[in-house]
Amino acid sequence: MTIVRCAVYTRKSSEEGLEQAFNSLDAQREAGHDYIRSQKHQGWIAVNGQYDDGGYSGGSTERPGLQKLLEDIRARRVDVVLVYKVDRLSRSLADFARLMQIFDEHHVSFVSVTQQFNTTTSMGRLTLNMLLSFAQFEREVSGERIRDKIAATKKKGIWVCGQPPLGYRLPKKEEERRLWVVPSEATLVRTIYQQYIESGELVGIAERLNAKGHATRKWQSSKGRWHGGRSLTAKYIYRVLTNPVYLGKITHTRQGNTEVWDGLHEAIVDRRTWDAVQSKMEIANRDVRHRWTHTHLLKGLLRTHAGHAMSPTSVRRASKGMSKKENQTRLVRYYVSQQAIRQGYRSCPIGSLNAAHIDELVRAVVMNFIAEKHSANWSSLTPEKRDHFIREVIREVVVAPDHLEIQINERKSGTHAEEPSAILRKDMLLQQPRTLMPICPIKPEVNRREGVTILRLSVQIKKLDGRRMLLAPDGRELVVQADVAGQPLPREHLVRAIGQAFFWLREIIENGKSVRDIARGERLSASRVHNLLHLTRLGPAALKAILTGAVRQTLQLSEVSGIAQQLDWRRQAQMLESR
Repeated sequence: MTIVRCAVYTRKSSEEGLEQAFNSLDAQREAGHDYIRSQKHQGWIAVNGQYDDGGYSGGSTERPGLQKLLEDIRARRVDVVLVYKVDRLSRSLADFARLMQIFDEHHVSFVSVTQQFNTTTSMGRLTLNMLLSFAQFEREVSGERIRDKIAATKKKGIWVCGQPPLGYRLPKKEEERRLWVVPSEATLVRTIYQQYIESGELVGIAERLNAKGHATRKWQSSKGRWHGGRSLTAKYIYRVLTNPVYLGKITHTRQGNTEVWDGLHEAIVDRRTWDAVQSKMEIANRDVRHRWTHTHLLKGLLRTHAGHAMSPTSVRRASKGMSKKENQTRLVRYYVSQQAIRQGYRSCPIGSLNAAHIDELVRAVVMNFIAEKHSANWSSLTPEKRDHFIREVIREVVVAPDHLEIQINERKSGTHAEEPSAILRKDMLLQQPRTLMPICPIKPEVNRREGVTILRLSVQIKKLDGRRMLLAPDGRELVVQADVAGQPLPREHLVRAIGQAFFWLREIIENGKSVRDIARGERLSASRVHNLLHLTRLGPAALKAILTGAVRQTLQLSEVSGIAQQLDWRRQAQMLESR
């Protein structure tokens, strides 16, 4: 006779009554073992382990007893699982289906002691699904009933959120059911509010209070576990400053809507102090909202001409000239078409674009347009504020194989607020020049359509130095970096490479170092050092053109190195102009 190993699983949602000598879990287990004994003639025997979950809801599978059972099932130590009722295993139809799939995969049978059905027939499966649907319905109705009860209690101003915040304690048995003030902690709360009004900083307050020995409240849970007693953080200070409980209020959030009710407890801060802190925090938050610090300027704004979004992404690639052992990498950002991702790069003519390039091109076109139309001086803004305002005025950017279209919102949609450009002018007048300005040497075609200004630029997509970029149809560059006076800037990496080459040449001449010595010291390959040393052969005219920015913006270091190998200085200048 074949031995059938049977495991009895038991569960109870609450911990009430579990301390009794014979509780609900024991009753469920005993019923399961009686059933196993009734099937002894078929070889059924109970396994030694117990699979009990006391105080765990059936709405989740994160239960230690159930996980232990599943572990034994996967280890092929169980043949049959018995429960008192189906809802003891799960009250979620989806979870139950997943558990049944695991049982089937490991050839484990399932038996409900008090609910007889055969899951090998369609009628049996229908019965099982109906039972589970009712179990899930019961759980959801119970949840709604509990949430209604909590909402009604909070509306009366009673605290029902567990451990109260700093400054308050729960009532004792003989006291009224409301929050009670802890005087020593209330003093600390008032100190936090007062210091924020004076300094307006979160980190500084936390540091000063920690230095004086203050910490979060330390308390012990009903299970004997200790919590709190940690150093104050800026996040903790922020929560104290924004908690309406300190104003004598009780809040309740349901389905995204927050309601505020008068609490029965005593307020720790007065209305004047509360308003002063909230006003100061609003100013600080407004300043943060007016900055764009994401690495991709056009995140969520860029689409292909076919209507597919272009998602921002990045990848780390090995730095040029570095040996594999050195493992130095650089971050390359780009936008990639969702059509290319889903259907393959051959299906999308746009594919991917270098993010640094197209971000700078859009900056240049938008900034030039607004500067010309509204006499705005962009150079007075920080890069973060500049990018924030650019995103404010851009509605969408569409890129096609032959053109780039930037849609500009003249007004913020849905409001009667003044034009963003007007806001820009006000902000700019208050500040000193801070940042450089990219320039697009080609003027875009301007059209208006349904209240939207459209800037259209003819382009071609070309791959340069491994980057897919947008160039003018005749091959000219579309972005030039300029200083606040509008003068083009030299390419930083070219200037740095030339300076490095002359420094190495001096080391060789004056200190007698070899190319191999320099390569070892700089952690570069010898061939890389050798190639860069060619830059010391550039003539005065070529050097002046590079160092003053009077060269093509897309001029690559490899091209300059190739020109430097031409020893005729006049010929070098001619080659540089022709590039």
